[in-house]
Amino acid sequence: MKFKISVPCICLLAAGMFHASGISADDVASKGQEAWLKSIHESWLEEDKEFKNSPTSPLAGVSRFEISEVESAHFSIRDGQLGWSPEKTAQPVFSLMSMEDGWKWTGQEDVSVKRGDESTQPGSLLATGDKLKAGRFTVSFYPSADKITALVFDPDTQRIKEFRTLDRFEANPNFVVTAEIVKFESPEQLDLVTGLQRFKKQYRYARLQFEIDGAPLELTAYKYALEGDGSGYFFIPFTDKTTGKQTYGGGRYLFADEPAQGDKVELDFNLVINPLCSYAAIYNCIVPTRENKLPIAVTAGVKKYDYRH
Repeated sequence: MKFKISVPCICLLAAGMFHASGISADDVASKGQEAWLKSIHESWLEEDKEFKNSPTSPLAGVSRFEISEVESAHFSIRDGQLGWSPEKTAQPVFSLMSMEDGWKWTGQEDVSVKRGDESTQPGSLLATGDKLKAGRFTVSFYPSADKITALVFDPDTQRIKEFRTLDRFEANPNFVVTAEIVKFESPEQLDLVTGLQRFKKQYRYARLQFEIDGAPLELTAYKYALEGDGSGYFFIPFTDKTTGKQTYGGGRYLFADEPAQGDKVELDFNLVINPLCSYAAIYNCIVPTRENKLPIAVTAGVKKYDYRH
């Protein structure tokens, strides 16, 4: 039997890690900085808690499996690692079966699968984002037409044990701006290149025009979907003059809720995050496009992650 342990690979959209401060640029100016600074620190604290305590913390990511061209995949734990084989072992921890309409799962009695807050029964088809719990491991599934991707998380990593807080620039109200939304007449769905030299589809939705220290700037906002899940926020991948120096060389991400009405949106660069692939090689992250290269140093938000800490 060939027991497969994946070589960790690269970034899923990180909108789940984004916590809006709830304080606008006008609020900072009119109400003073104290309330804004408190909201920023609360957002940072929540982000740090997720990194430390979430079963799918980016620091817990250990393996990426892309399973295709097999009828079944049987997962077992060997030498403290979770791996899979197309051949059934004596007692696999859990198994995946390829069906015409997707992938079904079965497992030992202590294995469970959650879809949001709801449990799914053995024999059910897996859906995007389903999370399987097997011992200390959590596995997130992403089925597609020709394969299923499984991301394995282990909370027993040294990075989790040593983690205290993400390294960030000092909060700076100069990087809270009001941007004008200039929507494209017909949003085009593009294939954006990823760190694994693959493609992820995003809609090129709008130009966001703003100023920082009197300099006119512009970023393109993307959307995962135009309606339904993923349609309510802007995804803004970008680089700036800190990229590859104080910040991650693969770029930076900013998320912002699309306003229900009007043509203005608040951008708080103090909430900029790293692509998840900067923390674990299991992710496959979108690379910022050339049009989103800012000619200034955005000294706000999360700095690059130091693997030594």
